[in-house]
Amino acid sequence: MSMKPSYEELEQQIKEFKKSDKEKLNQLVKNSFDMIVLLDSNGFQHYVSESCERILGFKPEELINIPIIETMIHPDDQEKTSAGLTEIIKNSANGGSQYRHRHKNGSWVYLEAFGTNQINNPLIKSVVLNVRDITERKKSEEELLESRARLREANLTKDRFFSIIGHDLKSPFNSIVGFSEILLEQINEKDYAGIEEYATIIHDSSERAMNLLTNLLEWSRTQTGKIEFNPEYHELVTEINDVVELLNASAQQKSIFISKNLPHDMPVEADKAMVKTILRNLISNAIKFTNRGGEITISLEQKPKELIVSVTDNGVGIKKENIDYLFRIDHRYSTLGTNKETGTGLGLLLCKEFVEKHGGKIWAKSNGISGSIFSFSLPLS
Repeated sequence: MSMKPSYEELEQQIKEFKKSDKEKLNQLVKNSFDMIVLLDSNGFQHYVSESCERILGFKPEELINIPIIETMIHPDDQEKTSAGLTEIIKNSANGGSQYRHRHKNGSWVYLEAFGTNQINNPLIKSVVLNVRDITERKKSEEELLESRARLREANLTKDRFFSIIGHDLKSPFNSIVGFSEILLEQINEKDYAGIEEYATIIHDSSERAMNLLTNLLEWSRTQTGKIEFNPEYHELVTEINDVVELLNASAQQKSIFISKNLPHDMPVEADKAMVKTILRNLISNAIKFTNRGGEITISLEQKPKELIVSVTDNGVGIKKENIDYLFRIDHRYSTLGTNKETGTGLGLLLCKEFVEKHGGKIWAKSNGISGSIFSFSLPLS
C-alpha cells in the first residue's frame, strides 16, 4: 500500500522540477546558436547571453551597462541601428536590422538582430533582441556580387572583342585588299602615276592592322590570365628613347616634333615589355591626334614613392565628359585622328591593365579644346 507524499515532499519535488526547468533554460540559452540581449530604452545592455563569447569574443559582463551603439557598432552602421531601436521603442513594434559589431580581436562581425518591445512587461522591462552572426552569409553575398561583376565584365570584354574583330580589324584589311587591286591594275596597264600614293595607303593600313593585332593579342592574353608579369630593374629613359625612335617615322610623316624632358638615367623595377607597350600606345595616340606641324613632349618626374611619365601634345584635345570613358570597357570612345586615322580605344584599356599590374595609376587631362596630357605612375620599390 503506497503512501501519499507529504506536503513537504511535494514542495521539494516542485522546487526540484523548477530548478531542473531553469537549468534546462539556462543550457538552451547558453548553447543557442544566437545571442539573447536585453536592452533598456537608452540602448544600454543589461543582459547578454553567454553565446556572445563564441560570436564576439567578449564575455557577457564586458558588454553590460555600456552604450552599445556608440562603443561597439561600426560608425557607418550606428545611425541606422539607432533609428531601428527608436522605432521599436516608440511604436512598440517588432523590427530587424543588420550591422557590424566589433569583435574583441578588433575585427568586425556582421550581425542580424530582431527586436521585440517588452519594456512595459513588468517581468522583462526591456527590448528583447535575438541576434545572429551572419558574417559568412555576408561574405557569400559579397562574393556573389563580385562574381556578377566579373561576369558582366567578361561579357563586355567579349562584346568589345567581337566589335573590334567585326569592324575595326576589317576596315584596314579592306583598304589593303582594295588598294592592292587598284595597284595591280595600274601596274598591268603600266600606269605608274598613282603607285606611290596607293603603296603609301597600303603601308599605312598594314601598319594600323599590325598595331591593332598586337594590341588584340596582348589584351586577350591579359583577359585569360596567360600574360606573365616579369618585373626587373632596367633603365626607363633608355626604354622611352627606344620607343620614340621606333615611332619617329610616323611623327615625321605629319611633321610632328617629339621633344623629351628626361633625366640622364632613371632605373626602375618594372616589366620591360609592358612598359614599352604603354609608351608605344600613348605616344602613338599623341601622334594620331596631333595636327601636322605640332609638337609632343615626353617627360619623366621622380617623386618620393613613384615615377610619373607624361606624354603631352598640342593636338585636338578631349572633351571633359569623355575623359572618364577613355579607360572603361563599358563605354566605347574612339575618334578619328587628324589624318582620319581610325582606332578602337583598345590601346588605352591595355595601358590601364599594364599600369595597374605594376600597382600604378593612369589618367588624362585636357581643356577640351586643344592639347592633352596622358600620365601614368610606376611605384618605386
